[in-house]
Amino acid sequence: MEGDGETSAAEAALGLSPQTFINEVLNFVDDVCFQAFDYCLQEGAPTAVGAATATNKAEELKRGVNEIHHLVKDVLDKRMNNWEMYCLRKCLTVPEGFVAPEDDNSSAMVLHKDGNSDSELDAELNSLRKKLADANKESEELQREISSLERQTTYKSNLNSSIAEVLKLFEDKSVQENIQAIANTIPKLHQKMKVMKRKKVELEAMVGQNVWNVNCLRDQKRLAPGKGSAPSTEDMQEVNAAVNDSRKE
Repeated sequence: MEGDGETSAAEAALGLSPQTFINEVLNFVDDVCFQAFDYCLQEGAPTAVGAATATNKAEELKRGVNEIHHLVKDVLDKRMNNWEMYCLRKCLTVPEGFVAPEDDNSSAMVLHKDGNSDSELDAELNSLRKKLADANKESEELQREISSLERQTTYKSNLNSSIAEVLKLFEDKSVQENIQAIANTIPKLHQKMKVMKRKKVELEAMVGQNVWNVNCLRDQKRLAPGKGSAPSTEDMQEVNAAVNDSRKE
């Protein structure tokens, strides 16, 4: 009994009350058990079994639920009593030889040990707020990077699909034959263009020569004695013949 008195004194000095904690747990368990069986009674109301035998069924249901409740409660009380004894003897007991402080309570001792004051708590709170703001900022930056990477991934995926379609198109035999035919035709086209260019130059030179010849012939006819300034029929025929020759060439 002397040990129990020392334990109670130490618990009182530290502001502890194991029995109060245990009683609260036991009351909570009893409340849960009562609510569970009360729920069963409400769900088994007479309206659920029919109006004809509602009264008899309700009484039978109530007796059955109460009997089950008593059986469960007896077993539960025994188990909770064992739990209470175990907690008091093993978990919520003060170590032997423990001496409680005489001039301070547990809460004051904890505050003195930790050295926490209002100003220190405010500083710690501000520090936590700053860390939270930094974390939110970093989260936003990471989200932007993720969005950018997603866009790049989508672009690369579309590009790879386009390249695959082009490669598939080039693998087609008919397309390869057409490309080869175009490649074979290009040198011939260049050669024909050179020939046409050379003919164009020769034609321009020939036309210029014919025009010059016609002008010379016209000047000679105009300067010949005994003839007027109007061109003769022969001159006109010669000019037409020269123009026709240039067109044929």
